[in-house]
Amino acid sequence: MDLNGILVISDLDGTLIDRNYTVPERTLRAVERLKRAGGRFTVATGRSPESGRRYIEAVAPNSPGVILNGTLVYDFETGKILWQNPMNTSGAKECIDRIRDHFPETGIEVFATQGLGVVHRNEWITQHLSREGIREFLPDVFHGPVLCKAIFADEADVIRKIIDFTGTFAHEEVRFVTSSPYFLEMLPAKADKGSALRELMRICGYAREQVYAIGDYYNDLELLDAAGFAAVPDNAPDDLKQRADLVVCSCDEGAVGNLIEYLEQK
Repeated sequence: MDLNGILVISDLDGTLIDRNYTVPERTLRAVERLKRAGGRFTVATGRSPESGRRYIEAVAPNSPGVILNGTLVYDFETGKILWQNPMNTSGAKECIDRIRDHFPETGIEVFATQGLGVVHRNEWITQHLSREGIREFLPDVFHGPVLCKAIFADEADVIRKIIDFTGTFAHEEVRFVTSSPYFLEMLPAKADKGSALRELMRICGYAREQVYAIGDYYNDLELLDAAGFAAVPDNAPDDLKQRADLVVCSCDEGAVGNLIEYLEQK
């Protein structure tokens, strides 16, 4: 298959990076081959540029990508936001306050275009921030910054209870999506990776049939649907595998590298 002009867009956690938070060598080599052949590579992630920096720098995207679960289309080379779909600040704060009142021990992070604010720190948030090396925080995330998303972090059974609780009150301006069993994300109602991918395609001039997407979890569903070709790693849930055009090896074995190898041999 001629790789010139195609775009491979990958989720980060559980897809591009393995369970030890590294990019497998198989994937690094394959991404370099793709770019040398005239292809484009980028990421679609729930992370911010800061929290995903070391992984993004490792693969050096040569196309703009999607960050913060579809709230921003971002040019990694220039650091510029090319498109955004932010949350309504007052509506977001109302939902956060409501959840915090009922689950006071749950950790809460809020991401803005200018950085991150910690609303409540628990063990899960402390581990998350330490793992990602995030040390700079906004003093008051609800005044001034453009809000992109919030994360609620806790044990899996608590996250399930929070999901059930969100069904008890109206929240037309936001939606909730799980990015792992331990993290629930609150996004603008119309924000998802698929909508942002379509904006990316419009901005960069990609046709849908040129776009090959890979992701491993439910916040990747819209991304996979928006692309011309959808792949999932073997560690993805079974119902995602049923919706994919291709199931590749697990993230630990180099899932993205496996996808690019498939395209090279196609």
